[in-house]
Amino acid sequence: MKISGKLLLILSFLIPAPAMAAQFTCSIQNVFRLGENGNFVTHGRAALYQNRKFFLDPGTGKITGTTALHARLSNYDGHDSPIIMRKNGFRAITLFRDKNSYALIQIDDAKKDDGERPFFYYTPLDMMLTGTCKKD
Repeated sequence: MKISGKLLLILSFLIPAPAMAAQFTCSIQNVFRLGENGNFVTHGRAALYQNRKFFLDPGTGKITGTTALHARLSNYDGHDSPIIMRKNGFRAITLFRDKNSYALIQIDDAKKDDGERPFFYYTPLDMMLTGTCKKD
C-alpha cells in the first residue's frame, strides 16, 4: 500500500461521518381505494398491509423497507426518485413517467402526546394507506 493509500485510510477514521437524519417508522392502520361513488372503500388487499410498518428516510423521501409487500409500497425506482416538500409537515411525491403513475406521502406536523404523527400514502398501485409515523 502506498503512503497516500495509508494516509487516506487513516483520515477516513479521523473524519466523522455525516449525521444521518432519524428515519420515520410508519404503522399502517387503514388501506383504501376509491370506490365507484367517490367514497373511500376498504381495499381488497387490506389484510396484507394493516398492522404492518414501513420505514421512510426523510433526507431522501424514499421508503427504505417494510414488513409488508415491498414492491407495492416502493416510491422510487432506477429512473425516478421522490421530490421532497417540507411545508406544513413532510411531503414527498414521485412521478413515475414510464409507468404513468405517481406516489405521494404526507406526514403531518401535528404530533400526539407520544410523538406520533398522522400520515397518508397514495401508492403507485392506487392504494391509499393511513396511519401514524414516529421519528426514531
